[in-house]
Parts: sequence; C-alpha cells; structure tokens
Amino acid sequence: MFNRVACIYTAVFSVLISATAIAGVGEGQDLYNAYCQICHGGEGEGQAMGKPLTDSGAERLSDTELVAVITEGRSGTGMAAWGSSFDEKEILDIAGYVRTLQGGSGVLDLGDAVQVSNDPAVLAGEQLFNGVASCATCHTYRDQGGSIGPVLDGISSHLNDALLEQALLNPSQTIAAGFEVKEVELTDGKIIRGRFRNESELALQILSEDGKRWVTYFKARVNGISDSEESLMPDVYATLSAEQQQQIMAFLKSL
Repeated sequence: MFNRVACIYTAVFSVLISATAIAGVGEGQDLYNAYCQICHGGEGEGQAMGKPLTDSGAERLSDTELVAVITEGRSGTGMAAWGSSFDEKEILDIAGYVRTLQGGSGVLDLGDAVQVSNDPAVLAGEQLFNGVASCATCHTYRDQGGSIGPVLDGISSHLNDALLEQALLNPSQTIAAGFEVKEVELTDGKIIRGRFRNESELALQILSEDGKRWVTYFKARVNGISDSEESLMPDVYATLSAEQQQQIMAFLKSL
C-alpha cells in the first residue's frame, strides 16, 4: 500500500455514492485514530491544527457533505484532501465514525447519487475565494466562512450568470435583504459602518468589523445614525484577471 501521509495533497478524485451506506465504524475508528485525531482530537474535540468535529457546524453537514469534505478537503484551510489516499469504503468508514463521535449511529444516509466536482476551474475558484480574493472572510458556504455577507450556498439557483457577475462587479447596486448598511457617527466623530439588526427608537446593533459580535449603540449617545447606500463588499472582483474572474464564477455556480 502506498504511503498515505505522502499522498494527502495529491489531486482530488470524483466519488459517486448512492442510497444508504452502512459504514464499518470499527475500521473507521482505526483510520481516524491513525490519521485524523492528530488534528481533530481523539474525541473530535479539535486541536490547534483542526476544528472540532462535534460542534454545531460540523453536525449540520449532511452525510454527503461530510464525505465530500473528507474526500476533497477544504481549500484555504488545513483540511487535506484524502480522496487519493483512501478508497471509497475507507472514506465512508471514517465518516461513519465521525457521526458516532457526534452521538449518531454511524449509518450514513447519502440520498441520491452525488458527484464531487474536480473541475480545475471550480477548484481554482475555491482557492481564490478562500485566498487572494478573501471572500470567505465575509461569506459562508458549506458551513464555513464569515457572516458579514450573505450565505452563498445555492446562489446559482437565485441569480443567473449575468446577475451574478453584476453583483460581483457592482455590489452596491442591489444589496441583499438583511444585509443593508447603517452608519453610526460617534461623539468623537468616528464613523462606524456595518450590517445592522434590532433597530428601535432607542438603539440598534451593528455587526463588528470582524463579523464576530453584535455591538449595541444607543441613539442618545451618538451624534447620528443614517442609512448607507454603499455595500460593505469591496470591489475585489474587478481587480482580478479575466481568467480569475471565470474561475470565481465557476466556483460560485458550483455551490
């Protein structure tokens, strides 16, 4: 058997899976302990190099999505692609064992057949999304990313190619509902801009610049609050090359 560790960064392969899979949980545990716990912890609690597998984000992944993450990895993160290191059964065994760490039975419901994309343009677009373009700082897809901008899963079902590119080139033209922007002028003259919620006669909350917490501003304690017609989304897309733009589009259309 070839060296598994040496192959963790090799090319992603396509996996076709259907119906319900009964994973070999014991075999999955052995594989997990040998190759996964170093990053994710013996009980899936997470380590410095890997996120917890027992938190709400990991538990929300469908079985199909979990298998895809193990197979493809996650571009822009430390999660390697194991599709060229493990065969299909071994990947299912690992996924089944992860489900037992989350309190499940280890039986995977994979639903209809699904093909994990290995389109080079899609993969390159995902790398740009998580890397140079820094889109994941603000946007979530497949339960990863930020919360400053809209979730992008299924975006291609809401926007055709022309509207999607328009949104990338001119994000202020149409701001998605729930992501409108307010400007708060503090008493020292500093301007705070951000997504807002829970506005009342007395106060409102603005999402912090890092997208991690909501900050309350009392209207009586600031100089003023006004609507902003400018999106928080920077004009990154316009700075990319034509090839990079095509790659970003290919990735977004794959979601």
